[in-house]
Amino acid sequence: MTRQMAAANVLKHELVVTVWRKSTAQADVVFDTLADLSGHPGWGGAEASTLLSVDAPAGPAIAGVEFTSTSEDAICRIWDSSVVTQAVRPATFEKVTESRLETKRKGSPAQWLMVHRYEVEPDGDRSKITYTCRLVRANALPGSLALYGIPVLRSLASREWARPSRAGLRRLVAAAEAKPRA
Repeated sequence: MTRQMAAANVLKHELVVTVWRKSTAQADVVFDTLADLSGHPGWGGAEASTLLSVDAPAGPAIAGVEFTSTSEDAICRIWDSSVVTQAVRPATFEKVTESRLETKRKGSPAQWLMVHRYEVEPDGDRSKITYTCRLVRANALPGSLALYGIPVLRSLASREWARPSRAGLRRLVAAAEAKPRA
């Protein structure tokens, strides 16, 4: 990745959200949808409400591939620099992302380090996809994102974080299911 985060971590513990969904698409089709980075804007990426752009090498992503993207959600604008850390067809696709975000309301900046992991389990000619997002490091939790730093509100904030993750996973499943069967 092109940047290194040097700021202190405001998190006392990693924040983790895991969601899953079954699909009528075969596991290899789901994996191929994930590994086609240039196709991510078509389904939006499970981790973003709106994926605006992806700058990635052509062809299926393999471990070590680096790429950048921009996205936004209801709270923030986000600039990402990612590296694929695992790409084991058809079972695992993982990337580590350094995010620079800015709140839309006040422009408050933050830098986050996240790990996005997709596990795809074959189930006959179908599959089960599990998406786990880990917020490993953050130098700030601006605006309403500060809820993640308050222990008593963390579970509520995590449930809210799971909502767009589930929506993104639904879009991934729809994209994989729209591909012709082999």
